[in-house]
Amino acid sequence: MAYASGSDMVARFDYRTLGDLLTDTGVRLSKSEVVASSVLATLLDDAAGEIESALRVGQRYSVADLTGLTGNSLALLKRINCAIAMKLCWERRAYLNSNQETSRDEDSEKARRMLDRLRKGEAIFNLDAVADAGLPSLSVPSVSTIQSVNLTVDAARRGYFPGRRLPKS
Repeated sequence: MAYASGSDMVARFDYRTLGDLLTDTGVRLSKSEVVASSVLATLLDDAAGEIESALRVGQRYSVADLTGLTGNSLALLKRINCAIAMKLCWERRAYLNSNQETSRDEDSEKARRMLDRLRKGEAIFNLDAVADAGLPSLSVPSVSTIQSVNLTVDAARRGYFPGRRLPKS
């Protein structure tokens, strides 16, 4: 399932360009036809798959996390989804000239760089669990856990090793 819709795509990119790219008949699609295009829906789904593939690598985000985003984090996710889908739209057509190719590649690379930053944890969506994931935590075993492990130090007693100093419980 895509994280952006056809109307999100039209809000971020010129519908006339999309109308030309999404049809195979040579007749430009209208704005409403672009929004309802099954080809666009497929490309948005493909882009969402790429997002999930990148962000699930480190298990930093679950699909539930991504579908539950709100506010600016949701807007960023939609932007990434649309930018990748736009690149996929262009891939349906032969390149017209090198200037357009360069511009399209830069837009796509921005989205993919942001995905990479999210994957590495250099940037995060506004989710408390993800924000806390990067914080260090300290876990100390209890005295009873240490005594129940039955290490060589404990089995040999004081004959070979000095007595263990355990914290006061």
